[in-house]
Amino acid sequence: MKRYLAFDIGGTQIKYGIVNEAGQILSQALMDTDAHLGGQAIIEKVIATSKSVIESYPVNGVAISTAGQVDVNTGIIVGASETIPNYTGVEVKKLVSNALGLDVEVRNDVECAALGEQWLGNHEVNNFITLTVGTGIGGAIVIDGELYSGHSYSAGEWGYMLIDGEAFEKNASISGLICFAQQFKEKRSWTGKEIFELYDHGDEDIALAVTQFYKYLSIGIANLVYIFNPEKVIVGGGVTARGEAFLQELQLEIKQYLQPSFLNNTEIVLAKLANNAGMIGAVYHFLQKQP
Repeated sequence: MKRYLAFDIGGTQIKYGIVNEAGQILSQALMDTDAHLGGQAIIEKVIATSKSVIESYPVNGVAISTAGQVDVNTGIIVGASETIPNYTGVEVKKLVSNALGLDVEVRNDVECAALGEQWLGNHEVNNFITLTVGTGIGGAIVIDGELYSGHSYSAGEWGYMLIDGEAFEKNASISGLICFAQQFKEKRSWTGKEIFELYDHGDEDIALAVTQFYKYLSIGIANLVYIFNPEKVIVGGGVTARGEAFLQELQLEIKQYLQPSFLNNTEIVLAKLANNAGMIGAVYHFLQKQP
């Protein structure tokens, strides 16, 4: 069975490992992105790591999931946020392929997560959207079984859409939740886990923060349901570590913003592949491009 070296490049960490053609992760590891060094340095780090790994594990290609807007044909970063400086214009596919002498395919990380869910998530639908809720909010769109990237590879960037005059991800991400906790409870460094632990213990101030977070997240999702009429909305990202409690709380809040006909015909679910979706989806993309 063929094996691939897969990378999932995020703003903070890079996940990488060996994934076979059935989507099984045979080994995996983490390293810091060191994003402050810039896009070129990140790819040099990916290349150096690849050379080390393939000495022990020969592979049939390299599959890369990465933050930023990616031209899926050329593997060039066509747009990126300030999280990774000087990433726009980096020819990821060409650089890695030339350095390793292997076939390489590259795609946006949230799109890869959607592909992973489509491949191995057992969702059994052909029309769905995904949201990843973490430091920011990312998205991807699958229509009639095909991933839609838009004419300039930036479809699904709904973290930037405006709700109450502010970017959706400002208030509906973990960063937004932390800002609400600082507003209603205490100005200090928070984590999402700490906030929800206090919420579960009945802290009234934290409850105000969590309520605001769910409000903005639900309004954004409701708007997307009205636009795309998906069979499912698949929610992933760090916030889903809360599990079934998060899902039930989100579903309850969304009821306030969706008309019954939309609510009854759209299923809100959690991503199945968790933090491995990016690597698995990157390999699925590779298999689609290099059958």
